[in-house]
Amino acid sequence: MTAPLIRFEHVTKRFHAVVALHDVSFDVRPGEFHALCGENGAGKSTLMKILSGVITEYDGRIELAGQTLVVNGTRDAEAHGISIIHQELNLVGDLSVAANIFLGRELRTGFGLLDDARMERESAKLFSQLDCQIDPRSPVRSLRIGDQQLVEIAKALSLESTTGSPPQQNRPLTPDSPADTLPHVAISTARILIMDEPTSALTEAEVERLFRIIARLREQGVTIVYISHKMDEIFQHADRITILRDGQVVKTLNKANTSPREVTHLMVGREIGNTDFGANRSAGAEVLKVEQLSLPWRGHVRQWRLKDVSLRVRRGEVLGIAGLMGAGRTELLECLFGASPEPPLGRIELEGQLVHFAHPEQALQAGIGLVTEDRKRYGIFTEMTVREHITLSSLSEVAANGFVNPAAERRAADDSISSLRVKTAGREAAITSLSGGNQQKCIIARALRTRPKLLLLDDPTRGIDVGAKAEIYRLIDELCGQGLAIIITSSELPELITVSDRILVLCEGRATAEFRRGDFTEQKLMEAATAVSAKPQPV
Repeated sequence: MTAPLIRFEHVTKRFHAVVALHDVSFDVRPGEFHALCGENGAGKSTLMKILSGVITEYDGRIELAGQTLVVNGTRDAEAHGISIIHQELNLVGDLSVAANIFLGRELRTGFGLLDDARMERESAKLFSQLDCQIDPRSPVRSLRIGDQQLVEIAKALSLESTTGSPPQQNRPLTPDSPADTLPHVAISTARILIMDEPTSALTEAEVERLFRIIARLREQGVTIVYISHKMDEIFQHADRITILRDGQVVKTLNKANTSPREVTHLMVGREIGNTDFGANRSAGAEVLKVEQLSLPWRGHVRQWRLKDVSLRVRRGEVLGIAGLMGAGRTELLECLFGASPEPPLGRIELEGQLVHFAHPEQALQAGIGLVTEDRKRYGIFTEMTVREHITLSSLSEVAANGFVNPAAERRAADDSISSLRVKTAGREAAITSLSGGNQQKCIIARALRTRPKLLLLDDPTRGIDVGAKAEIYRLIDELCGQGLAIIITSSELPELITVSDRILVLCEGRATAEFRRGDFTEQKLMEAATAVSAKPQPV
């Protein structure tokens, strides 16, 4: 049997009273695709942050190629050829794409100045190898989250090898240096590549491109440690699967000897039922009516982010919005919430009244709640507690005479923590101490505490494990039973099919089809999402 490349031995990590990892032991073989599975909060990301040098204090031992691995930071990990793509993107919004890719290891001219042109050229080569078109000069904050994720992937893949001869970029360069001494970014230089939910915001085409790149990396001997909740990806590509639950290793299995059902059961410690969501729903009065909604896109060849979109949603029903990245799903919800880059054209009626929202505060007051797709940038405030996040948008319900009643606020937070099953050390825990899935539950709780008439969910289960997804699906079903109207977008078609009563399909900002439950299939949705010329099918 091949000797392990990485061996975790009795790794334990505590965050004050919370035990994130307990006595974790397993190994990863050289050149394999090793999947790491578990619910949010199981300890997957914490373990990988230890391996990649983000977390340096822990108990236990890690071996790399038979030697004890001592890592005092991410630079040390990179020196060992360990690179990580984080689930929560670590990009600097005000810097360009190229500057982010080379951040901390900038290319310089012979005079010590930043060589922006060369970094842009090398970034463009990376994106060409990734089969995507992203302008290296664009500010990162101007990119949609899917493109930001591709930048993060390019950044991780661009690391110069630190094994063997010194990286060429450390050699003194002059304008007369021969071409073969100029540094060239290679995508195969990482020895171990850790990928934490890398496809959570990618389209199907982008996912296919990513796995083509992974296949090339494996041919060159790169070991992949892959965190994902997507069983189809894991069972298509993994060699072995290690399951974590509550910070402990449950089992390591060969893919050939297990099934998605068994892995899911080991992840959550229980069976995930196949509930027939929506079976007993009964739609009521119309809550929202949108007619000919358009959103200009100044300076772009398409001219319109959205063009002539019409829809309706009633009490007690879920309207799904399908479409590939760039189709306008998020832009549609932003228009409805008063958060679009400029005022939309067209007509929006809420319970029969014409509305024009110039700011999200007006939408909140009118009874619309939004759960954003970009949790890190728009959803959480890193200095706040769980309690503060949950009550932030509904302080009026726990205030009297202009002053917040602390006891009432604590009760409200505890009620939401209990009802949404948020895993936290307590209401006063920092929001950053929670897993991504539990952070998302707090954001959903914040929206629900405003008691909305209409709830907008923008890809709400991105990066959430199968157990938490099932809980959110059940929550959506319960809310519909209570008469709430819901619009949900998702990058996963099976998810929309599971929770939606009707699905409106967008393609390049236009509505191309609308289907009822029982009539929509993945094939029909994908055909409509790729056919701009298709005519909407009213229901």
